[in-house]
Amino acid sequence: MWLHDVVDDTRRVLLESDELVLEAPSFAPDGRHLVVNAAGRLHVLPLTRSLRPDGPLAEVDTGSIRNANNDHLVSPDGRHHLLTADGHVYRVPRQGGEPQRLTPDPGSEPLRYYLHGQSRDGRVLGLTVLSGRLGSGDVIRTNVGLLDLDSGELTLLTDTTACDGTELGPGGPGEGHDDRVWFNSELRATRPGHSQVYRVRPDGTDLEQLTHDERVSWFPHPSPDGRWLAYLAYEPGVEQHPPNLPAQMRLLDLADPRVGTPALPVHVLADIFGGQGATNVNGWAPDSRHLAYVDHPVGKGTA
Repeated sequence: MWLHDVVDDTRRVLLESDELVLEAPSFAPDGRHLVVNAAGRLHVLPLTRSLRPDGPLAEVDTGSIRNANNDHLVSPDGRHHLLTADGHVYRVPRQGGEPQRLTPDPGSEPLRYYLHGQSRDGRVLGLTVLSGRLGSGDVIRTNVGLLDLDSGELTLLTDTTACDGTELGPGGPGEGHDDRVWFNSELRATRPGHSQVYRVRPDGTDLEQLTHDERVSWFPHPSPDGRWLAYLAYEPGVEQHPPNLPAQMRLLDLADPRVGTPALPVHVLADIFGGQGATNVNGWAPDSRHLAYVDHPVGKGTA
């Protein structure tokens, strides 16, 4: 697990493991804890103020959930872990305990929900919503969804077969921050699998494409201050977001006036090996300078 300083463009290893496959690092709001998924469970790594390990990796008690995947976050108030398991999103207390399901019951067709983002106040979740019967021959649709936790209302912002990485922020309506919804999709692809990064308003207007290249781009993560966008980029021709492939962590400067055009420069933060699990959820530290991600260099060693 790496911590990358995007200003100095340097990185250092936070944690190495030969026993657990670490995935999807995400910071707690206080910046003093980093949460990762491994072997179907959540684990917390305490950090010092200088963002160095301050103790061993500790497993979180998630009660009856034993098979959480790598789509998880910490609530903005730091009181709960949010996690995905069995196609639903759950909440458990920070200290651990029995899960409370947040996503609604399926309607007329099977639905599965995958957590990727949340509003700054924690009242709206950004979900990837999957519909269709897996293995049945049905067309599987994956769309951008917003779940209002107060009303229980689910809003779909897309109607297509290939979206993922739904992320909110930074900010929300009325907060004076960028309230757009970020995601990756094949909306404008001319070949299967050619996913690019997009953003759209919460009401579905002002759709904008952010990446314009041959790479296959997934999991966009805006920094808390709205300055940067980090994302994962596979080599051309890859479909979906598989593990055990060469990929890159990339960075866009959202303050550049060329945002939204092919002329926007792309900075390669690092070449990594893995893909799936590297950055499924937002790995930005609260300082908007440091970014955590995972490399799975099987047989390759680390730099």
